[in-house]
Amino acid sequence: MKKTLILTTTLLMSSLNLQAAPLDDLQKQEVRELVRKTLVENPDILVEAMNELRKQEVVAQQNADQKMLKSRHKDLFENPENPVIGNPKAKLTIAYFGDYNCGYCKRQDPVLKKIVEQNPDVKIVIKELPILGPESREAAEMALATFKQDKSKYLTVNQRLMSKPGRHSSGSIKAALKAEGINSDKLKVDESVSRQINDNLRLAQDLGIRGTPALVFPDEVLRGYTEEAALKEMIKKRL
Repeated sequence: MKKTLILTTTLLMSSLNLQAAPLDDLQKQEVRELVRKTLVENPDILVEAMNELRKQEVVAQQNADQKMLKSRHKDLFENPENPVIGNPKAKLTIAYFGDYNCGYCKRQDPVLKKIVEQNPDVKIVIKELPILGPESREAAEMALATFKQDKSKYLTVNQRLMSKPGRHSSGSIKAALKAEGINSDKLKVDESVSRQINDNLRLAQDLGIRGTPALVFPDEVLRGYTEEAALKEMIKKRL
């Protein structure tokens, strides 16, 4: 019965849209009233239609993701300017877009570090994505400048910046660096640092990433925070 009603409604709507010219105003009104009556008496049709629309949107997003992941694979997973945590020779590489002022990133970050510590087959490419204000940009610049100056200190700086509750200020950023023995005034934020951040911002835009955190597998994009158990299951399926 439902399928029949949906088919009837679809045909009526198609008739109205595709054959509007031959219909006079009265006929158009009659078709509209029939469609309205059908939907009012069977509101579950709208629910089914919305569910189908969502399914189509998901499929369309997945198809777009696959196309973009293929074309931007090297930028995502093989950029030597990006910091990496975990085994450099790991079988599976995941790109991680994060912001030091993002509350959910502060939860996601330790999960990722725990995973790479426990699993030598996984490595994480860190994509600094400062989208939550000027302090986010400043923190990302300081972290990447540290990486360029001394790669061995990047991870501890990254962890200290990410572990601070709440938002950063310029003062808290400098304090985090100082705690790791780094003089922020002597760090060089040069063109390569700015370019890397801008490249990350463009890459995120191309992938439809509008917030942080975001995790990118070679075959899938996860937008938003991902629980540890779910993440481990996804990794298991790919190894």
